Order: sequence, then C-alpha cells, then structure tokens
Amino acid sequence: MVYIGMTLLLGFAAVNTGNNLLYLLVSALLGFMAISGWLGQQNLRKLSLKLVLPQEIFAGQPTLIGIRLQNHRRRLPAFLIRVSLGGEHPLFAQLPAGSFAEKSLTLSWPVRGRKQIENIWLSSCFPINFFVRSLRIPLGQQLIVFPQPLANVLLPATGRNEQRQQLTTATSGDSGDLRSIHDYRGGEPLKAIHWKLSARHDSFKVKQHEGLGSQPLVIELEQLNGNIEQRLSRASWLAINQLRQQRPVGLRLVGRLIRPQVGRGQRHRLLTELALYHGR
Repeated sequence: MVYIGMTLLLGFAAVNTGNNLLYLLVSALLGFMAISGWLGQQNLRKLSLKLVLPQEIFAGQPTLIGIRLQNHRRRLPAFLIRVSLGGEHPLFAQLPAGSFAEKSLTLSWPVRGRKQIENIWLSSCFPINFFVRSLRIPLGQQLIVFPQPLANVLLPATGRNEQRQQLTTATSGDSGDLRSIHDYRGGEPLKAIHWKLSARHDSFKVKQHEGLGSQPLVIELEQLNGNIEQRLSRASWLAINQLRQQRPVGLRLVGRLIRPQVGRGQRHRLLTELALYHGR
C-alpha cells in the first residue's frame, strides 16, 4: 500500500508539471511496478515449509530429502514458488489455497556428525518475470549423519582369532538359506524341526540355516584397520551387515559397552554412537 500511495503522489505531481503525457506514462509505469511488487509480496505470505528426512543419512552419499510446502491462505493460491536449498531449486508452479504439495531434492554431507539446516529460501518471480522476491525461512532442522559404510572388513593379524573367525565364516540359525540338517540336540526352537524328514527317521531332524541365530558380536574399533574415520566406516558397515542377518551386535567404546542386541532400534543406536564418536 505504501508503494501505491507513493505512485499516486508521483502521478499527481506529474500532471501539474506541464508535460502531461510523458509524466502520465511514467506514473503508469511506476504504478504498475508498485502493484506488481505488492502482489509479489502477497504471493509469499502465509506459506510454511517442512523437510521430510529419511531415518538414515550417511556421509558422502546423496540423500533424497522431501519438501512439503503448504499454503495457509483461505482464498488466494500461490504461484511460481521456488525453494532453494543446497544448490537445488525445485519449483512449485501453483499451490491452491489451503493445500500442500511435495517435491524432493538431493543433499549430501561429506563428513559424519551432528548437522543442522539453518535456513531455507523461498523466491518467486510472480506476477511478471521482472523482479524476483525472496523470503528466508529459519528452520533449525537438526540431523545426524552416520559414517559412510566401508565394506571389506579386515582385522589386523594381532586381532582376536575367535572374532576374526566370526567375521569370515557363516553362522547358523533358524531362518535364511538352508545350510544343513542335523539331529536334534535339545535347545533348538520347535520351528527349526524338519517334521517331514523326522517322520522318516527314528529321531528328530533340525534345519540349520545360514547367518541367523549366531553368537553375539561385539565390535571393537581397535580391531579394525585404518585411521579412526576408516575404522568408524568399517564398524558402520559391519553393524549393518550383521544386524541384517539377525545377528546380535554390540559395540565396545572407551569406558563402556553397548550390549549385543538385534533389531532396528539397535542398528540406529550403534550408528548414532559411531556418528558422534570423539575418541582417539
């Protein structure tokens, strides 16, 4: 409204100067610019934005981030809204009043640790592609970047023989690919009994599978090769790989022990500990 008022004053002043036609044209142009500026500002009002982050983000790996833009206005739609974050600029061409839309972009963090997305920018060239108006939206979005998984885990020659063997040989359990069938020794779960084969023999036969139901594994960074970041990456890969096989995995850090468990909660806990590790 301030822009419109100033333009009207300039218009009245122009009419009284004598060169009426020229100044009327200038006044009309200024009025058009003022109105378009006001419309552009209104176009960015009452918009909110939310980031949808995946549960796991790994250093050095491109990560798909969801963007949800919502128009809280009751009547007016939003036009040509561009979101800028991390060098990408997805465009929302039209967003009706009271609705939301979602798009995605790719971000990458080079190093592990606790990160924060401070701000995100909205911009629009509406109503004409002459001025671009921008709006900064503070987010303060916190996230944790896990160490990049590094495969081919090799223990040093001075490592523990038992743990080295656990890392390089298949383990048995009650799920996964069938490994062998043996006599019932007691203690195996009933679902592991091969009932059809047992009916043909005088004793129960038990199915033994690859990879599951194995002995717990405690990861120790000192037993892995490389510098500290490489060892954290190897530990990350090892935890993911073994937990995927339903093997209980724990982690020994300086002064404390995270006991072996299975499940997605344990995976998240181990990866978080590795991401925030500040030891030697």
